[in-house]
Amino acid sequence: MNENSKKTTLQKVIILNIVLVVAEVIAGIYSGSMALLADAFHNLGDVLALFISLVAIVFGAKKATDSMTFGYIKAEMMAAFVNSIFLVVMMIFILIESINRFFEPNEINAPIVIVTSLIALAINGFSTWLLSQNKVEHNHNHDHAHEHHHEDANIKSAYLHMLGDAAISFSVAVGGVIIYLFGVVVVDSILSLVFSIYIIKETFPLLKTSFYTLLDSNIDDIKEVEDLILSSNEVLSVHDLHLYRPNSKEYYGSAHIVLKDDLLLSQVEIILENIRAKLCKKGITHFIIQPESLKYDLKATCCYVH
Repeated sequence: MNENSKKTTLQKVIILNIVLVVAEVIAGIYSGSMALLADAFHNLGDVLALFISLVAIVFGAKKATDSMTFGYIKAEMMAAFVNSIFLVVMMIFILIESINRFFEPNEINAPIVIVTSLIALAINGFSTWLLSQNKVEHNHNHDHAHEHHHEDANIKSAYLHMLGDAAISFSVAVGGVIIYLFGVVVVDSILSLVFSIYIIKETFPLLKTSFYTLLDSNIDDIKEVEDLILSSNEVLSVHDLHLYRPNSKEYYGSAHIVLKDDLLLSQVEIILENIRAKLCKKGITHFIIQPESLKYDLKATCCYVH
């Protein structure tokens, strides 16, 4: 999906959820349901998170400038990180509220809770479906021979938000039905507890990935990349090899390579082009190579760091 499609989808989801938040607050106050008010608060946090995702897409499309030489390439991961924190915090809040309501159940108007939560479930389910159509990008072809599928971390985090909302709405609906039929209020707390733990578990990997990405950490096999560079007959050694992924689509790197012989610039360019072609097949989209003479093989250089 292109960026315009993602932007349009997020705008639709934001509008739907603003309407939902207003409806749940009114219904929660009128029915006396803490579950609905908690869900409304959770949805309000998600609206803010979705807005951040929308901002990330808008800024991510901006070109590089003199002051932002990389552009806003990390906007996606920044939004994913903030969104993930929002979701984890909100789920912890739901956990605490579920435990409190387990020991101190509240009197609620079950029919209002059931109807409102079913409407919320329908809206959140539809929002989740809309986002699921945009969180995976297909046909990203590096070597015209292999198809790659990339998950957009920003859209995925928004998708998880809506999935969490749908799960909570479902738990509230089921709890409302059981309260209405049997008067067993604690069921709502138990379901909220289970779904909250599940969403936290699903969100944590995205939180971890986005956090380490913002630190430019490497999650790939660096030895494999080093061996690939050394497979070139003209390369004697490699040092200062760095790998990082600024977002879910790009894979960057840089390295210093020591050449075995003194060569013409045109010959060096051919070597570098061959290395980059090999790296491109591994999915590396941008790689900077600094060729060096034999005197650097001892790695006695001020820029070399063990």
